[in-house]
Amino acid sequence: MTRRQMGWGRALLAGVLLLAALTGCADYRRALERSSVLALSGEYDGALAVLEKSSLARSDKNRLLFLMEKGLLLHLEGEYSRSNEVFEEADRLVEQLFTRSLSAETLSFVTNDHLIAYSGADYETVYLNYYKALNFLNLGDLEGARIESRKIDQKLNYFADTFGSRDRFKESAYLRLLTGLIYEALGEHNDAFIAYRKSLELYQSNYPKYGVRAPDFLWNRLLLTSRRSGLLEEYRHYREQAEALELAEEDERPVIAVIVATGLVPVKQEVFTLFTTSQGFPVKLALPEFVDRPRPARRLEVSLEGEGWVRPERVEDVEKVARASLEDRNGRILAKAIARATAKQVAARQIEKDNGPLAGLAMQITALITEQADLRSWSMLPAEIYLALLPDPDCGRQIRIRDGQDSWICQVRSAEADVRFVTLRIF
Repeated sequence: MTRRQMGWGRALLAGVLLLAALTGCADYRRALERSSVLALSGEYDGALAVLEKSSLARSDKNRLLFLMEKGLLLHLEGEYSRSNEVFEEADRLVEQLFTRSLSAETLSFVTNDHLIAYSGADYETVYLNYYKALNFLNLGDLEGARIESRKIDQKLNYFADTFGSRDRFKESAYLRLLTGLIYEALGEHNDAFIAYRKSLELYQSNYPKYGVRAPDFLWNRLLLTSRRSGLLEEYRHYREQAEALELAEEDERPVIAVIVATGLVPVKQEVFTLFTTSQGFPVKLALPEFVDRPRPARRLEVSLEGEGWVRPERVEDVEKVARASLEDRNGRILAKAIARATAKQVAARQIEKDNGPLAGLAMQITALITEQADLRSWSMLPAEIYLALLPDPDCGRQIRIRDGQDSWICQVRSAEADVRFVTLRIF
């Protein structure tokens, strides 16, 4: 076999092998779609079975994505301990993947990001601990929820310190709010006040980006925890602001935090541009973008024991968080794609020079085939999260939730705490 034939064969073989690898990506995406359809119908066992049989379950580079999806399905099924075991493995894996190996980054540079291990978007890695905290709350384990609250604080603090003024995900008003409620449930009022204060600042500063206002009840939590912490100056400061908003200070009765997550975050699709260089080489630049999933208007109401219906307030728009995070990353993704396309052009020209036109053509085809956007994301996250605080003077046992004609009944776990929790996911 001549040198030219060997060069042509190697280039063509590389294209075939990479095409096979990318076909596997399409396989697990179809599996995730089937799993989501089953989950929407409440068939969580079936959704888990589809996930376990998919190529996602057998892929080392997609291990984190598999664990995220599996852990959330177990959470929806009410298997909170099993869910936390899966999320714990995922959280350890995030730490391992935090610094990728030089060889993996080099591989992604010459092919695409599909060939390196998925390490999760920043907001996804924090939502691992969020769901672990919810699992502990549903198990009645406030100490476990506190540990996850600390981890949420640590991750958000790290993002804020590392990214500084750079336009990328680094904070969450809602997650700070939730950690405040958990600290308050534990009687740690100073920590709760610090979390609530940070939450209010973030709601106010992030409103132009995410469109979510600070919930009215947040002011009362600030007043309550500042007073209980002996922070009288801060108490007077927030009382004046609350009065200016015509929000009355409430008494110190225990409350039930009703957390309702709705819908599904959008999924990614590829958008690409094809053009020809001045040397006549075809180039493809591919980027991911989110595609909307159905997001019906909500008419949520919640009630303790079926009396005094209250509309919960929207506290998080996960869809907008995901979109903003992707927009922040796409600039870096595009810069990498351009550099990769340039490198492939140089390689194609060299192969054509050394091995002839057929080998050069094979390299060009391989370059086009392998240039694909990374479409991996945690697809079972909710689109929006709502929260209501219901006064609970008599330790009520039953929460009723309705959305138009649909209704649900949730039992409140008995606990001696000023804040108790109920969670519900609806689609």
